[in-house]
Amino acid sequence: MAEDKTVSRFADVWRERNRIQPEIMNDWVDNDWTKGRNQFLTFLIRIKDEKLIRKIIEIQDKLSTIPCVDPFPKDYLHITVKGCGFPVESEIHEDDILIENLQKIVSQAKEVLQAFHKFNVLLPKLNIFSEVVLIEVHDEAKIGELNKGLQAIPEIKKMKFDYPILLPHISIAQFQNNQEFTGLISYLEELRETEFGELTVNYIELVNAHLSGRYPTLKTIHALKLR
Repeated sequence: MAEDKTVSRFADVWRERNRIQPEIMNDWVDNDWTKGRNQFLTFLIRIKDEKLIRKIIEIQDKLSTIPCVDPFPKDYLHITVKGCGFPVESEIHEDDILIENLQKIVSQAKEVLQAFHKFNVLLPKLNIFSEVVLIEVHDEAKIGELNKGLQAIPEIKKMKFDYPILLPHISIAQFQNNQEFTGLISYLEELRETEFGELTVNYIELVNAHLSGRYPTLKTIHALKLR
């Protein structure tokens, strides 16, 4: 039932593709979300499988023939599990996290994840949000359950796209302009059914995303192994 709901929600997103206006990401720091802050803590699943990475790069190369497409580097590829907040010395904004609480967050995350076993996800299709081109992740709500568990940690923040809104995905490209965006939609219609196979999830990593630069740079703080 949960898997069918995810598939249905992705199908709803796809049906709206011709109404999308691309959100151009020219600066990851100077925008309404970051408010000038240049680091963000998040739990995620890194994409390390070389066969999968090669397949993603192959599709990125095809999409890059369209001027609006800006592919993410392979070191950025991931599935977000739970965004946490912006690490700071003293809290100002609602989504700030005190750096002094970082070890406490790691300890509590270890306790939460003790209840979870490793699992597989399917990567069956391409899709598009207003911000990114993406690969759909179908996982029988496993990542949603992880997200819910991590939401219980008091020191991390509730995010806009947390469960039940969460739609797990791998972002493979952002938009650098709106040139030939309708052409991108047409090309994605041809490539939509591209299958990327199956991925085994053994680890969840707490990562500090450094946002200064063209793409965020992901620095692992702690890797948490699933049972």
